[in-house]
Amino acid sequence: MKNKVTHILIVDDSPATIFYNKMIIAKTGLAANVSTANNGAEALTYFDTTANSLNTPDIIFLDINMPVMNGWEFLDHHKKLNDKNSIIILMLGTNLLPKDQKKVKEYCCIKGDSKKMLSKEFIYNLVDKHFDA
Repeated sequence: MKNKVTHILIVDDSPATIFYNKMIIAKTGLAANVSTANNGAEALTYFDTTANSLNTPDIIFLDINMPVMNGWEFLDHHKKLNDKNSIIILMLGTNLLPKDQKKVKEYCCIKGDSKKMLSKEFIYNLVDKHFDA
């Protein structure tokens, strides 16, 4: 299958989740590159080091609960630094609490949510919905 997405960034503090999700993304063949960050602060550093480059992600899979800087804190800082609404951001969590589901709707940059462990079907649907063939 042809790559439809240039770059995906996974922001999660669990090495097992990162490993699994990278493997699933690779199996879809839809993304040319996958980068990772262990928390929101590392993700912000990633954006600082890749500013004005081709490594800006098309999709960010963002964990909600992480040490150092959680997903919500990352979003608050990121929107101040980066006005690119073209990045598809999806919040990841084991089970989204009602307060988190409500908060997801408050951020226009968040295009949805998912369980932490992605599936090929979920990624196919996401890419088909947001990216041209």
